[in-house]
This record gives sequence, structure tokens and C-alpha cells, in this order.
Amino acid sequence: MDKQQNQIIAGTDRGATTINVQQLLTKPWYQYQHLRRLYGWLVVVLMVQATNGFDGSLMNGLQALTYWQKYFNYPTGAQLGIFNGTQGLGSVFAVTFLWWLVEKVGRRITIMMGAVIIIIGVFIQSFATSLAMFASARAIIGMGLSFEYTAAPMLITEIAHPAHRAQLSTLLNTLYYFGAFIAAWVTLGTLTIQSDWSWRSVSLLQMFPSLISITLTWFVPESPRWLVAKGKVAKARKILLDYHCGGDESDPLVDFEMHEIESTLAFEREQGNGGWTALFRTKGNRWRTWVVASCSILSQATGTTLIGYYLVVVLTGIGVTNPRTQSIINGCLTLSNMLFAFWGAYVIDKFGRRRMMLTSLTGQLICGFIPWTICSALYTQSGNHSAGHAVIAFIFIASAFYATTWNGILTGYTVECMSYDVRSKLIVTQNFLVQGTITGLNYLNPVALKNVGWKYYIAIDAIIVLAFIVVYFTYPETSKITLEEVSTIFDGKHAVKNALFEEQVVMEGISKGDDKAVMVERREVSGDV
Repeated sequence: MDKQQNQIIAGTDRGATTINVQQLLTKPWYQYQHLRRLYGWLVVVLMVQATNGFDGSLMNGLQALTYWQKYFNYPTGAQLGIFNGTQGLGSVFAVTFLWWLVEKVGRRITIMMGAVIIIIGVFIQSFATSLAMFASARAIIGMGLSFEYTAAPMLITEIAHPAHRAQLSTLLNTLYYFGAFIAAWVTLGTLTIQSDWSWRSVSLLQMFPSLISITLTWFVPESPRWLVAKGKVAKARKILLDYHCGGDESDPLVDFEMHEIESTLAFEREQGNGGWTALFRTKGNRWRTWVVASCSILSQATGTTLIGYYLVVVLTGIGVTNPRTQSIINGCLTLSNMLFAFWGAYVIDKFGRRRMMLTSLTGQLICGFIPWTICSALYTQSGNHSAGHAVIAFIFIASAFYATTWNGILTGYTVECMSYDVRSKLIVTQNFLVQGTITGLNYLNPVALKNVGWKYYIAIDAIIVLAFIVVYFTYPETSKITLEEVSTIFDGKHAVKNALFEEQVVMEGISKGDDKAVMVERREVSGDV
């Protein structure tokens, strides 16, 4: 076989008709021209999450800007929660119809529509003259973000080469930290601007990734799975042939992928009408729904929202009140998180999803939040400044363990758990739960920090323990197989198997005198299979 072609080897521990996707390529991706071209375009899609990261870090950075604080009359507690919480309200509203829109118009157009909405919201936010105007802009931005991160994970997961699906889908959410990093350091720079433009200027920069999306997303190849679902089979095959096989008609991967996609979609259409009840109709879908719903809530409730939106409040609580110092810590934290997140995306297939999730939670708890809780208590009760400063180190440690895995899981692990027939609905459900959790915590966090103080961290410690239990007992491993083959984990014997390999495996078994294969072949001839 040509070394430029994909090397398909049948048989994994999940069945004889599955393949190990890590064995498909014999060289690094950058040595294949067609993969360089594909991933060059996918950078445009990956950038959408930078907008979300910029937004989250922006709200942290603005709280450190004197002119922003003064303009909005130094908001604290519930009022500060309004500034952050309304973004989630916009997202929650959008998910009521996004499940339909993303299947109706496709992944690319949904992303571009979201970019337009974000630009409108950013413009209003940047020139806001009141709390109501600023909060309304936050809601509009949240709605646009929901458009983008409903469609982007689907497009990345469905168009990526099988060998790189895990890394790319995980990398999508990792770009959150890239946007956060830019916002944090730009905000530090605007501290020197002695006017309201110290915050208005950095706000305007938030529309930059959206301008890229509007300009270039149309040139990104559409999801082959969406195209097949819409009856555009030839166009879907052309995309897979060009971008996964370099245009080589003799490459076996294109027929393998097309057969899996068409067979799986046909099977899923036969099983139901695609309504919302499909999420609970079968044991496999109930399991998928549980994984997505629990992961959506737990990923936000284990402390990341507290650090991401209220770091300035946390730092003030341990005696770090200088705006420049707060901004530098925020900038360094986003840089650290970005580096650890990139590392996590790189090794996610090597170590596996479950192992990395469990290790991340263990590190967050033992090395991060428990000592953070203890040191915060010591500072509050005895005024121990060394304990207060130690909290900063534990914030970095807890954030690093989170960044290695959990930030990318929401666009990597959960999306590949979804079968095509329920994918749009589960992603919308995921966004609803993520944004609902963020919105609730954005109202709760500042109030709890103001009224309860360090004792609030005990609740986060308990949630991390709960998350560990949930992952250990209910989350399956999904690494090293194709997107369609993940269904064999959730649906078991009811999953669609690739008939191309089924026939090949049976015939090879017959030629070797395999009694089991002979029996299967005889059953097929008699019509019993």
C-alpha cells in the first residue's frame, strides 16, 4: 500500500470491525499537503472560542480598571453579578432554537450568524452609557457566542481526520485561554490610559475574532455528515476524498468513512423521528444524555467560574488590592492555563479521556482547592499574610490541573459521545446547562464571597469530590476509534457495524478455518444475521 494512503487495520479491543485511528497515518500530519490545507482552514473555526475566552478574561480585567469601576459606581455583590450573569441569559435564550437552526442551515452559516451578533453586542458594550445598556450588550454577546460554540464543536469533530479528532476537538476549547491571555495583557496595558477609553478600547478588540469568522468561515469545508444527512452524498464524499485522502480514489479510508456515515445515519433515522424524546428513548441515548448533562454542570461548578470571572474579588479578599498587581496575576494565570491546556490537548489520546479527567480532579482537590481553603481561612481568621500570598500559588495549581483536561472536554469528549441523530440536541442541551450554570454561579459567587468568605470554598471542594465519583463510575473511555465507532460503547450489540469489514473479517476467518467465522458466514447465507 502507498505510504501516502491511510493504513486501515481492522480489529481493536472493541470489535473486529473497528479500527485504531492512531494507525491510519504513517507520518506526522504536517507532512501531508491535504491535511495542512484542512487544518489551515480549521484554524478559522478554532478561533471562535478565543472570542469566548477574551470575553471571560475581559470581565476580570475590567474589574481592575479604575475608570470602569468609577463609571459604573463600583459594583459589588448582586450588582456585579448582573454584569457577568446577563451574558449567560443571552446564551440560554439562543439554545431554544439553535438545535433546529444548526441542522437547517449547516455548521458554517450558524458560526457566521453568531459572529455578526457578537459584533453588534460588542459595539453596544463598548459605547454603553448605563448599567442597563452594558448588561443588554452582554446578553447579545452571549447569544452570539452560543451560536458559535454550538456549531463549531460539531464542525471540528465531524470534519477532522479520524487520527486527529480528539486533539482538534479538545484544542477548540483550549483556545479559550488564548483569548483570555490576549484580553488580560491588553487590559494591563490600558491601565495607563487616563480616561474611559481604558475599558472601551479593550472592549472593542473583542470583535476581532468575529471579523475573521465572517470573512473566512465560508471557505471552510462543511461537515460531511451534515451533507449526507441533507442528501448531498457526492459533495460529502468529495470533501472526505480531498481532505482526508489527498484526492486519491484508491485510498480505502474514503469508502470506509462514507459507509460508516451512511449506515449510521440510516440506522438512526429508522430508530426514531429525531424528536427530543430521542435523548431518552434507548439505553445508549440515556447514557449519552447523562454524560453530557453531568459534565456540563460539573465542569463549571468545580471552581473555574469563580477564578474566571471573580479573580479580582478573590485577590482582594486575601489583601492583594493594587490594580496593576491584580492585572499582572490575571495575565500570568491566563498564560499558565493556556500552556497547560495546549499540553493537555496534545496528549489527550495518549493517556485517554478518563485517566486525564480523574487525574485533573485529584490534582485540583488535593494540590489546589484544599490548601487554598485552608490558607484563606488562616488569612481571614488571623491575618496571616504569608497564608494569603500562598493562596495565589494554589490558584495557579488548581487552574493548571483544570486546564489540562476539563476545559477541552466540553468540545472533545462530550461531542464524540453523541450519535449524529441527537448531536445537535445534545450540544444545545450542553450549552444550555453550561450557560445556565455559569449564569447561576455568576450571581451566586460575588454574593457568597461577600457574605460567607472562605467557607464558600468548602462547597467547591465537595463538588470536586462528587465530580470524581461521577467520572469514575459512569464515564466510558472513547479514545483511538472513529466517531461512528464510539456508538459501539454506548449502544453495544445494537450499534451499527461496518459491513465492509464484517465481510472481510468473516472471509479471513473462513480461510483460516475459524469455526466462529464459518458459523457467522453460514448464518448470513441463511438469512439469520
